[in-house]
Amino acid sequence: MKAMTRYAIAATASLIAAASYLPADAAPAGAETAAADTITFDQYRDWRLHFIEERQIQIAAELAQKDVSVERRAGLDRQKTYYDFFAAMPAAERDRRFRERFDEIDTNHDGIIETAERAAWHEKQRAFYDRSGSYRHQAANDPARR
Repeated sequence: MKAMTRYAIAATASLIAAASYLPADAAPAGAETAAADTITFDQYRDWRLHFIEERQIQIAAELAQKDVSVERRAGLDRQKTYYDFFAAMPAAERDRRFRERFDEIDTNHDGIIETAERAAWHEKQRAFYDRSGSYRHQAANDPARR
């Protein structure tokens, strides 16, 4: 698997995991509660686009700092490449990719991500990124970093 593909997959999965931590609005009553706990494709796509824009800004700001370590700068450059890739992609292609990921999360394929599906996706991503052979796990346990 090409390095760019691995980074794209990893970053996309991170986005989904981050989405599970989005703050909730005040809970409405009755049937509105169920709707508030679900995500449509349009909501998902809009959130992803907003997240990409925000990450591009955050990464650019951090890269502009002079005291960024070589290792951190390399990581930021990888992330920047990923987000720039999606930002420059034609809307139809980007939506196709977003739809593929949405359909992976929406396991019952009803066009809506429910709370249980979001929780299951979060756990799947946590298991994937917390595995002992992962880049993050190895980096966190590297004694040279302490």
